[in-house]
Amino acid sequence: MTQHIPTFLQDCTTVTADGSLVSFDELEGLYLYWCSTRSEAPLDVEVLAEALASRGVDRTLRHGVEYAEGLVLTGSVMAEFILTCDFSGVWGQPDPWDLAPAQDVATAS
Repeated sequence: MTQHIPTFLQDCTTVTADGSLVSFDELEGLYLYWCSTRSEAPLDVEVLAEALASRGVDRTLRHGVEYAEGLVLTGSVMAEFILTCDFSGVWGQPDPWDLAPAQDVATAS
């Protein structure tokens, strides 16, 4: 039943030790998008939270927002998700022609 969760995590996330934060809303949105592109039936976000906890990613609440601490969203599906879903997230509205923000993010780690 949960066999696609490890594949999603491998395709779309990287566990870090630098305190990176990803909101569970963004994580769930990416997960639902990933499932839709693969005709997978999405599972409850709690299943993701449990899988992440087993990998050392902590759940934290800051200013009323729930985050996964120690996680970065990565991979080609993440880029598709940002551009396809009119994603505004913490970076604002992306401009596919402006590569400077992408270079800043890529070189920040």
